[in-house]
This record gives sequence, C-alpha cells and structure tokens, in this order.
Amino acid sequence: MASVSGNNWYRVPTLMKSCLEGVVQGVSHNMSGISTLPNSVKDRLMILMSKRGLLNDDNLGLILTKSVVTLDLSECDVSDIGLEKIAVCTQLRKLDLNSAKESRTTITSNGVSVIAAACHNLQVVYLRRCLTMTDPGVVALATNCPRLRELNIGGCTQITDVSLHALANCKYLECINIANTDITDNGVIALAMGSCAKALKEVHMDHCKNITDESIEGLLQMCPRINILLFHACPKVTEQSRVALEEMLQQSGESKKVKQITWTVY
Repeated sequence: MASVSGNNWYRVPTLMKSCLEGVVQGVSHNMSGISTLPNSVKDRLMILMSKRGLLNDDNLGLILTKSVVTLDLSECDVSDIGLEKIAVCTQLRKLDLNSAKESRTTITSNGVSVIAAACHNLQVVYLRRCLTMTDPGVVALATNCPRLRELNIGGCTQITDVSLHALANCKYLECINIANTDITDNGVIALAMGSCAKALKEVHMDHCKNITDESIEGLLQMCPRINILLFHACPKVTEQSRVALEEMLQQSGESKKVKQITWTVY
C-alpha cells in the first residue's frame, strides 16, 4: 500500500516488517518467545538481528534453524559458546566471523572445530583477526568441509604452516587470506603443490615476515589461475619476486587476466 503527496511516494511497511522491527527493538525482553516462532520468521529475524549486531551466545540457539545457508556474525559479539549452537545449521555454506571492529579473542579452534564437524557443506569461512584461532581449527575445516572455496584467516597470528599443509588438500580452494600469520615458505610451497593448485585464484599473504621469494615464485609457477596476489610488507621478499612476476606475464601473454598484484620494495 502506498499514498501520494505531491511528487513523493510513501511506502507503508508490511505487517511482517513492522512485527519484526517490534521484536528486534524489544529482543532482550522477547527471548523466550523467539523459539516458538515459525522457522520462516526466525530466518528473517536472524538476518535483521545480524545486521544490527544483536546476535549473541544467549539468543543464537533460539533463532537458528537447520535451513540457514548464510550466517554473518561480523558485527556480533559471540564466543565458542555461540559457535557450538551453530552446529544445528547443517546446510550452512557461508559463515562470516570476521572481526568488523576490534580483534576477537573469544573464538578459538574449539568452537570452529565443532562447526566443521557438523556443517560439512561449508564453502566460505571468514575468520579475520580472530587472534586466538590456531591450526587445529583450520585443519578441522580442511578435513570436514570438502567443498571449502574461500577462507580468510588473515590476522590470525598463531596460524602456522600446519594449516597450509592441511588446506593443500582442498581441491576447490580458490581464495585464501593468510596475511599477518606465522607461515613460512614451507607451508606456501605445500599449498602451491597441493590439490588446490589448479583452483587457486586469489592469495593474500601480505605482512608475513617469514616468507621469501621462494613462496612467490612457487605460487606463480604452480598455480596457473592466480590473478590476485598480495605480498606487500613482507621484509624477506626481494626484487627477485618482481622479476619472476614479469617473466611469468611475458611468457603467458595473459597479463590482462591479472587483477591485482601488490608488493613492497625494501
């Protein structure tokens, strides 16, 4: 329904939208009633609460349903307690736990491993700046989620080569962010030589203090589909990597397919 005033149109909110807004505004007082709502209403309420950062450990178990495919908690305050409740979402394909504001310290490999064990359909997982995230969580994702396509563990400073060796077996892995982690050439080469080599298109590994030209050259030589490669602020990378990049582009004749390359000259 709409009304006209001059040249302006005023759209009247639907009854459903008005009801959802009412629930969200008083969510702290309506928690007991959320669990009795139909699943279709819960799913719409979940999206609204997610955008406003209102999902937390206390209400996730009341609002999540098995039909949830995408869950964005980047604005929400959750911990491993909340992650355990996500295990009910067996159809989940995308989980965003990126830290939108301050770095997270309440999400660890324990919570991520619980999700990986239950949500085998996961394809996209974002964990940027989850500071207490460690290798076992990544290994769990690589082992239990065979169609993993995108993984962001940038800023997870405790991640090491152990994670990359596990991810090397993810043959559908197209995009990985391992920036500002504790990886070395050993892990990157394992990734470049793994089952994912032909699928990899995008690799972010800037601010990795331990990698050298060996990592850059390995990715360029063994991952033919790479079109985004970020390795700026890596102090052990030299001019040799830039030369290798230029040679690769000249030999392939496919420079137009490269979307973004960044590096730092020291």
